[in-house]
Amino acid sequence: MKINYIFISHSTKDSEFASILRKSLENEGLDIRTDSRESAPGEELEPETKQAIEEARAFFVVISPETINSLSVLKETKYALEVRDKGGDDYKVIPLVMEGVEPAVLSTFFGKEPIGTKIQIGSGGMSEAISLIFLALGERLSDKQKQSLFDGVENSLCRLSPEIREKIKPLGVFQGGGSISNVTNVLELNEAERDLLVSELMEIGLAEPMPYGFLRFHPALCPYLYQELDEASLGRSKARWTESLRQLSEFLYKQQSEDSQIADSLTLLELPNLIKSLEHVQAQAIPEITLDRAVILEQLTMQVNKPQTLAKVKAVMEEEEKKSVNWEHARFEALNMYVERLLDAGNFPQSLSVAQILLDKCMKAGEGSYEGADYDIAAANLLLGNVLRLGGAAEDAIKSINEAHRRFQLLAGDKNDDAAGKMVSASLARKGECLLDMWRLDESAAAYEESIHVAEEIKSERHVAVGKGQLGTVRFSQGKYEEAIKAHNEAREIFENLGDLNMAAIALQQTGAVFEEIGQFEEAEQAFQQSLAFNVQQENPLDEARSLGRLGNLYAKTGRSEDAVISFRQSAEKYTEINDMSNEGRVRGNLTITLITLKRFGEARKEIQRAIECFKPYGYHVEPWRAWDKLSEIELADGNQEAASRAREQAIQLFLACRRSGGEDQNPGGKLCALFENALKQQKPEEIKKQLDEVAGDPNIPESGKLLVSKLQDILTGSRERELAYAAGLDYTDAAEILFLLERLERW
Repeated sequence: MKINYIFISHSTKDSEFASILRKSLENEGLDIRTDSRESAPGEELEPETKQAIEEARAFFVVISPETINSLSVLKETKYALEVRDKGGDDYKVIPLVMEGVEPAVLSTFFGKEPIGTKIQIGSGGMSEAISLIFLALGERLSDKQKQSLFDGVENSLCRLSPEIREKIKPLGVFQGGGSISNVTNVLELNEAERDLLVSELMEIGLAEPMPYGFLRFHPALCPYLYQELDEASLGRSKARWTESLRQLSEFLYKQQSEDSQIADSLTLLELPNLIKSLEHVQAQAIPEITLDRAVILEQLTMQVNKPQTLAKVKAVMEEEEKKSVNWEHARFEALNMYVERLLDAGNFPQSLSVAQILLDKCMKAGEGSYEGADYDIAAANLLLGNVLRLGGAAEDAIKSINEAHRRFQLLAGDKNDDAAGKMVSASLARKGECLLDMWRLDESAAAYEESIHVAEEIKSERHVAVGKGQLGTVRFSQGKYEEAIKAHNEAREIFENLGDLNMAAIALQQTGAVFEEIGQFEEAEQAFQQSLAFNVQQENPLDEARSLGRLGNLYAKTGRSEDAVISFRQSAEKYTEINDMSNEGRVRGNLTITLITLKRFGEARKEIQRAIECFKPYGYHVEPWRAWDKLSEIELADGNQEAASRAREQAIQLFLACRRSGGEDQNPGGKLCALFENALKQQKPEEIKKQLDEVAGDPNIPESGKLLVSKLQDILTGSRERELAYAAGLDYTDAAEILFLLERLERW
């Protein structure tokens, strides 16, 4: 039976420290037992010592430079580990590590086993040690203890680089540590930021490297950062953290059969995160998702001898199995809505996982399991197809959509079901979207025409209008502009007759885009203005912002710069009202370009700086390097050479970080550098030189392109200097490409 006390093991040489520690803990209301008797080689622990270790709620071992010479401490620690492994997941074995202790000393006591929690006795003194012990035990800290710990963390965080300090807050959702890969994903770091974060956290004593790429954090770091997260940031961070742990658990499950040492060690280190993330998923009240997580976690936990944790996971599984035992339409709807929420958040990996679970549940239940189950199976196939398309897998998406189409056709024919008929039309439209993504335009148009035909047969005007609008988009892509305008106008008329002015406004925007493309600017402006009027009438600020942005682009293109400034400002203000920072930044970027044209550099600087702030939460998706390049252009035009250089360097580094993380460069310079690198592997230098000379002699190559060629010629002759990327006149993307190329060449 466990008794509410802590056993502290220490050598006789550490008796003075242990005595101070004991008194300090007892003053805080904790019951402490110690045993400093030294045993001779071969002696067993005294029965009363074993009993005291067994009955304690936790075992702390003081490890100093001299501890390795204490056989008693070694034996007591070994026995405490045995007690924990026999069934006490809540039984904590925690080293209190004194200054001057080498890592090898810890391995003497704990072997290769990862140490979940370690408390460093350092410059913070006894008061900090007591607070950390309370934190490790899960005891409630007093306000004074909590503030003292947080003050220490805050002082350390002040030593971080500003860019890392800004990005570090999401670490608050971690449970004492995390795999560096997960930290990178949750904080949305590039390679350079990741390496800087790890090195700086270790340098200031807030993180310690563990085996297999795991970082253990200072015990107070995550709780401190958690309080810095606002509700929106907390939700986003938890979503990324949970998804990262899902992917990690699947990786660990596979590793059990390939490298059990890695799987077991990382599972032990990540167990607090894995359990907490399971609790977070369970709180979403969708049992199928929780079960999917719990099944894998059960397998992982079984392998690492954590019976109490395993019991918790099994209890979760039993509870969720009861909730999901009867698959029914309500369960289908819950999962379907969850996928839609994940898609809205841009979480494609998890939305794909859940969509596959949904289809699997439907298929296992069967078509006759409840009324409408056959319809739900078809809908699940269509949903999976849509997720696959949005995730970039259009070819695979068509397979699921075709299956949905087949099933809806059967339902529409067998039951004369209008709802199924509408879904036949909808599935054909989805297929058209996939074919359009793959630029199979004729096939896409045929799919939309068939979709419209089906909708007309069942007299579904809305589906007819949607199909015509989508067909108009394909005709535009085909360069069939008159047909595109006709299709969009027909869609608008139907939506107006249905009283759906929001959709009518979208049709008008698409019509305006076609007119703009073919140079009929007055007609384009009229369409955009009419679309804007519908948006205002419907009190739809998002589409109102879009229409204003369209007008701004049109005015900028036709030389009406002052009108463009007004429209862009109004659009940005609308996006600000609805907190759409991504689109606000994009519009302010367009406004900046117009202001530069007007030579209003002060206003332009203010707008692009706001755009940069707007882009911060969105990573590479919004191409923030473009904004920094514009800022560099503004500073240069305004005579601020130093500020221009700093902004250009930011643009280069951001683009370089994107390339390092797998981003592609479709610019001519990027393609040329890729060809050059491949040529270095396969061709003789003289052949490459001849090809570069031909490119340089092309009269269509701009001066910046010829400059890039000259730098590649320098690399060909053996130069590896980073200064090659900083030649005056070189485009910033080309500068980043040279740096990226040099980095890869270093690895050859």
